[in-house]
Amino acid sequence: MAEELAPEFVQRILSDSQIPDPQGLLDAICAGEPVVAIRHNRLKGMAPAAGADLVPWCPTGEYLAERPSFTLDPAFHQGLYYVQDPSSMAIDAVIRSLGLTEPVRYLDACAAPGGKTTAAIDALPEGSFVLANEFEPARAAALCENLMKWGYGKCAVSLGPAQRLAALTPGSFDVIAADVPCSGEGMMRKDAQARRQWTPRLVESCASLQREIVEALWPLLRPGGTLIYSTCTFARAENENNVAHFVETLGAEQLPLPELPGVVGGHFYPHLVRGEGLFMALLRKPGNEPAAPLRRLPSRLLQQGVGPLTEAKGHNEIPTHAACLAADFDMEKWPTEEVGREQAVEFLRRNAIRLSDEAPRGLVLLTYNRRPLGWVNNLGTRANNLLPKSLRILK
Repeated sequence: MAEELAPEFVQRILSDSQIPDPQGLLDAICAGEPVVAIRHNRLKGMAPAAGADLVPWCPTGEYLAERPSFTLDPAFHQGLYYVQDPSSMAIDAVIRSLGLTEPVRYLDACAAPGGKTTAAIDALPEGSFVLANEFEPARAAALCENLMKWGYGKCAVSLGPAQRLAALTPGSFDVIAADVPCSGEGMMRKDAQARRQWTPRLVESCASLQREIVEALWPLLRPGGTLIYSTCTFARAENENNVAHFVETLGAEQLPLPELPGVVGGHFYPHLVRGEGLFMALLRKPGNEPAAPLRRLPSRLLQQGVGPLTEAKGHNEIPTHAACLAADFDMEKWPTEEVGREQAVEFLRRNAIRLSDEAPRGLVLLTYNRRPLGWVNNLGTRANNLLPKSLRILK
């Protein structure tokens, strides 16, 4: 892989005196193996088992010794955990360091596929409202799916460039996360495309776009609120230089990050931490005012939230797949049928399945390990599968 790294990139890394052991960083990019980790869903009562290999900055994060087939694991589709790079899980510690005690409004301006958004949901005070935005429609669909699986109801998804969010009410958010588009240097270890696409011009272009996004978002932050700035690159033009620009031009105050083992100056270097490359910075807006009332979100921006909780079926309203995956869903109100792993996977493939003779006719909630999996319409000889087509697994 070493020959795939652009010479200009290699030279820049080796000449950066603020990187501890720059050659070690290059070696990690070229020869290192990406780690595998999951983050358990606190909202659904999940947590790492005793003796698990824990991610140091996230109490629900767990390193795995190998990568299983997540696609064929029903628990993954039940939203009991999320597969995420350990470095990105640091958003949990950063949000908790803010000392928030009351519900807040949280804007995730560049949210897909939803890893940092769901981590933020677990770290924010209960009852907080979350608006997750994504530019690309396909990635927005993945974001909606992952939020639905996570099961938190007080969120919405908007679609479009982050700059368009400037149309929202000024000062209406307590916390804004901007995981801005970047040159992707931190992904070079596991993404060949990130290595191939890198050029100095790409770094410059990304740095300019990042400034444009943050400058558009800044008016939405209430005085006294916090903006969490992050990239997955090592380039100072996109990191420290941009942060200095925001301090100088926006009057932002840079706050210290919480203690994160192995992190140097906000940088997660893959030769120093068990995770991919990441940079984070905390910026506070001067003043201290409550968030302004948030006007109704423009329909041109909204995509959807976790999905509607009911849908029309003939003359009846029945609960949706999103409803049964909600963290606060009361499955005791519905007839259920427990299935094993093989049946669960068949359901997730959207095949018709046969229930036990004791199963009631009509709408039945399938459960796996006593947790909601999805709905079927039991006809007796077979059960029609009501899993949304977009969620079926093809593997």
